[in-house]
Amino acid sequence: MLKVPFLARSRLWADVVQAHGARLFVPTTEALALGERVTLELSAPDLASPVVVEAVVQHHQPLDGRTAAGVYVKLEPSAVEACARALGVERDESARIAGRSEPRVDCELLARVLRPAPMEASARSLSVHGLTLKTPTPLARGAQVALSLTLPDGHEVLLNTEVMWSRTELLLAGVKVVGAPAEVATRLEAAVDTLARSTGPARAVATTSSFAAAKCVLVADDDPSILEFASRVVLKEGLRVVRAERGDVALELARRERPSLCLLDVLMPGLDGLEVCKAIRADAVLAATPLVLLSAMGEAQLADAAARVGANAWLTKPMRLEALRSLMGRLLAGSK
Repeated sequence: MLKVPFLARSRLWADVVQAHGARLFVPTTEALALGERVTLELSAPDLASPVVVEAVVQHHQPLDGRTAAGVYVKLEPSAVEACARALGVERDESARIAGRSEPRVDCELLARVLRPAPMEASARSLSVHGLTLKTPTPLARGAQVALSLTLPDGHEVLLNTEVMWSRTELLLAGVKVVGAPAEVATRLEAAVDTLARSTGPARAVATTSSFAAAKCVLVADDDPSILEFASRVVLKEGLRVVRAERGDVALELARRERPSLCLLDVLMPGLDGLEVCKAIRADAVLAATPLVLLSAMGEAQLADAAARVGANAWLTKPMRLEALRSLMGRLLAGSK
């Protein structure tokens, strides 16, 4: 059994549940074969008891003097669900908001909590029947919350809601809309439709961003959820996006499209992100292209890897929207 300690429950949530069990780094010197099933004991100081799950070895990380030896593993959905249950939440929190399966979109909408205590907030996801709120102080599960939500068209709607789940360490809460008039429900449905269309993979959204100038950003990742998330962020800034799920395809696109920025997953089939970085830096035409490495490995390891291959920056997964937007703004501000 391999023991994997986390600094806190929030890191276990981010690295396993939010990452859908993809590419978890496990430090070990054991000789494990690719495809081998291993048993993991996941623990954290603020977790009541360790979680024991199984995973499959996907990639080796040898000891090279700068990075720790270990393997990257993938957890099955049932193992991810076990972790979520141990943390006291359901993995599909959007379904928990409404108690049903329904269209839901990620968003960044302004909100204000009117009761029980007035505070600024933001909506991180929206459905007709509920939304996820980010608040400066936690909301208690079961609390009755009155809030004002600003829709994409600029109109505000007043909502009476009930907190269905709360993630106090992340300051997130899922609220269910209670007793909304038909007119409000119609407006929420229109807002979900507008947001869904505006974040589609083929649509670039108008923006006031200072670095939006029809520049092209290459996003390469073999995880569909990460690929979609990063692509939506790019599109929301009014930028053009090209996508790849393989490293060799990413390099081909870079040479053809000459992007203003490349976001590259470290572990991809074909070529990995490190090899793509090296190839771009060795290309006289592309050598100056800003490069960002994406990975779920530890920050120290990722920083070392980025320095070795000449990447401008790195981001750990799961990525935060604010961090990605800020980094894009800084790197694109000086690119052609």
